[in-house]
Amino acid sequence: MDYVDYTVVRLADESRRAALFDQVGLEGIARAAYDADAMSIGPPYSAVFDKVFVGLSLPARTRADAAWGPTSGERYEGRLMLFGFGGVGAVRVDALWRGAIVASAASPLAHIDRVLTSWPDPGGIDDEIVRSLGSLPGDPARLEAERRARLLARLRAGFRQPDALTDAVLDGWLASIGARSVGDLVERFANQLLGGTLQVGFSAGATTTAPRALPLSAAILVRDQPIHVADLLAQSKAVADQLEDLGVERAQGGDSARAQPVVVVWMVPEQVFDDAGWPGGESATTDVARRALRRQAAGRWLAREGIGLVTTAAVPG
Repeated sequence: MDYVDYTVVRLADESRRAALFDQVGLEGIARAAYDADAMSIGPPYSAVFDKVFVGLSLPARTRADAAWGPTSGERYEGRLMLFGFGGVGAVRVDALWRGAIVASAASPLAHIDRVLTSWPDPGGIDDEIVRSLGSLPGDPARLEAERRARLLARLRAGFRQPDALTDAVLDGWLASIGARSVGDLVERFANQLLGGTLQVGFSAGATTTAPRALPLSAAILVRDQPIHVADLLAQSKAVADQLEDLGVERAQGGDSARAQPVVVVWMVPEQVFDDAGWPGGESATTDVARRALRRQAAGRWLAREGIGLVTTAAVPG
């Protein structure tokens, strides 16, 4: 029995299916389907197989745009989706997996322990200048600079990080309320408009982890070596698009950050990454380590393309 048949038989066997997916492979599938960093998910991973359909094929799709009608008069336009045309054969999908990957999700336990508000009023700035300088500067530019410096000081007093309130931020705020300058604010809006600041502090609480099920629909392509990467990438994108149109994706929770509604899983022999053409293994000193690093490097960029990479052992002799 060759590698493909050997693997497909085990995908069909409920008692042996899970053994085909190691932790590295499950992580790659999870990252292909979800934004794992945004959701704070990590190992350990496990697979849930609600339904597994083995032995499928998807015919090639061709889109045809058509127009018809009399040469003089109203014409009609339409778009047709044709299957099995174009001279390209069907893509073999060895299994369709509908279920979930269970990951460990981190949840912070911090709570709000401090709320401080401040409502500095631009009114009284001119009085403050008079007390400091004896009178208001006659030069308009210096008067604006004095008013600006004092308004910034009042506003920044309510900031935990005062430097966050830059001149550019102040200018943006003035423009948003229709003030041309700080002088315009003082003269037109004094005692009418307050610029509030709010500080919210959180405790340095611990983080708890709990299992989280990530709903999944995945098309599994089992391929023996040599792997033709360019062809397999193109086939994978076509399979994912077609399955998405057919509505096979699983519903997701409202707090999930899904990257792909349908993912494709490549299941290939681990010996594929003995080939030095795969980058990533340059720093390793043993063949086993080089193979593992090449697989990890390939898994990272494939996950960004919506593809999970799973490697399994060759067929026992």
